[in-house]
Amino acid sequence: MNHRVLTLLTLLVIGLIALAACAPAAQPTSAPPTSAAAPTTAPATLAPSGSSGIPSPVATVAPAATSASTGNTVHVSIVNKDMTKDDIAKAIQAEGTVVVANWTYTANDTLVAQFQKYVKDTYGVDIKLTYEGSQAPSVYLTNLYTALKANNPSPYDVMAIEEPYYFDGKANDAVETIYPSGLMPNWDRVDPLFRHDPESVGFQSTATTAPIYHADKVNFLKDWKDLADPRLKGRITIPASGDITAGGFLLGVAWSLGKDYKNPDDMKAAVDFVCNSIAPNALKVTSDSATMQQLLRAGQIDVAEFWNSLARLEFLSGEAGTQDTTFTPMASGQPMINGYLWIPKKAQHPILAQIFIDWRLSDDVQFPAESWGIGHGPWAELQEGTLGPKYDTSKLIPDWFKADYSKFYPSFDQLKTTFKSVDWDYYAKNVNDWMTQYSKCAGG
Repeated sequence: MNHRVLTLLTLLVIGLIALAACAPAAQPTSAPPTSAAAPTTAPATLAPSGSSGIPSPVATVAPAATSASTGNTVHVSIVNKDMTKDDIAKAIQAEGTVVVANWTYTANDTLVAQFQKYVKDTYGVDIKLTYEGSQAPSVYLTNLYTALKANNPSPYDVMAIEEPYYFDGKANDAVETIYPSGLMPNWDRVDPLFRHDPESVGFQSTATTAPIYHADKVNFLKDWKDLADPRLKGRITIPASGDITAGGFLLGVAWSLGKDYKNPDDMKAAVDFVCNSIAPNALKVTSDSATMQQLLRAGQIDVAEFWNSLARLEFLSGEAGTQDTTFTPMASGQPMINGYLWIPKKAQHPILAQIFIDWRLSDDVQFPAESWGIGHGPWAELQEGTLGPKYDTSKLIPDWFKADYSKFYPSFDQLKTTFKSVDWDYYAKNVNDWMTQYSKCAGG
């Protein structure tokens, strides 16, 4: 090879080496773009705080998937997005408000103030909680179904009402799928007994309708049929026809008489017994708790058929004539009618709705924190038993109530025996027939 050719080849090799050194590194062809592909690991969730304090993000995705300025993401299934805390705060700000359909708690104003404070402390955003309160929550379903039928948005973001209404909503295709979600880590703390994944979760465990009575005056009330005792003539109230308060009452009477509520003839006989033997003892037909409180405190009645929380509210009220107010599970069984949280379809504020659900399941709301400053009666009205072993009641029950707590709250063993589950699908399909018959002696 002559000298000229050798020189040209040498220059060519040097040039190729220099060109390779200047070229950018090749990108891996197997790495998915983080903005589009689903993560290959489980989505991140917010760790249960155990209280209404600020939850801590727990990342299960690679750090490179999220920018350092916005933090780690959580998956929010209802909107099908992976969201950082900054994203969530922006969504909250855009929503601005949340509407919850619930009951008329004595501490409703405190609940509103505390949730608004929680959102502000956690996400730095001012919001408004509109807390609807009704003692006849069936009106919420009427309003919801009317809106959905007209293809309008739901008037509510969270339904926080009794379990049978969830089943009614499900039967009417009005319930949204919401679980799992990184915004609701406290859902996983709830015992499976009180969950209907992926749509609804209980926030109560011991709620039931029952005779609330003066123990000093009534020592013979052991079962529902005892409300027909002549000694109670003009000394009781019974619920008005049309709502779950009455429904639980009728179920209890049926069990007391040895009847099967799924047998139409048996249920007709049970309602006949109520109208012919119990209703004549009623001083008043009412589902208004304030009316019952007034009559009990004045000594005008001995028994009010209502929710068992009324017994605790009265016992701890400090008012005259309330110290002997009590509730005892009836011998034939108590219907388990706990409140459940769910989001209706076409909810307008789904992010705040999930945040409210998770907050409602936190320690500080399940067992209202001392910092709330509410009285003992309202505390016991809000508290409806533990939702499972992941709630440490030894630390959560306040000292002032530890001695009496078990008198008013059934244990888990009682919940599996004296407290009875109900086939709410069957109930929803047949309750109108019961109420039509019952209305002949109890209005509605």
